[in-house]
Amino acid sequence: MKAQILTALVEIFLRTLSSEKAEEILRRFADFLLDFIEDHVLGSASTIDDRLILPVCDLVRRTFNIEDND
Repeated sequence: MKAQILTALVEIFLRTLSSEKAEEILRRFADFLLDFIEDHVLGSASTIDDRLILPVCDLVRRTFNIEDND
C-alpha cells in the first residue's frame, strides 16, 4: 500500500515538473525553502550563521532570480 501511494505521488510530481508552469512552481518552492532557512537563521541566537548562511541564501536568490515574496 505504501509503495502504491509513493508511486502515485512521484507520478504526480513528475507530471507537475513537466507542465508549462513547472518553472513558476519550482521558484515558489525555492522561495518557500529559502524563507524557511532565513527565518530559522534569523531566529537563532548565533550571529555566525547570520554571516555565513544569509549571504548564501541571497546569492541563490540573485543567481536563480528568485524573488523574496514574504
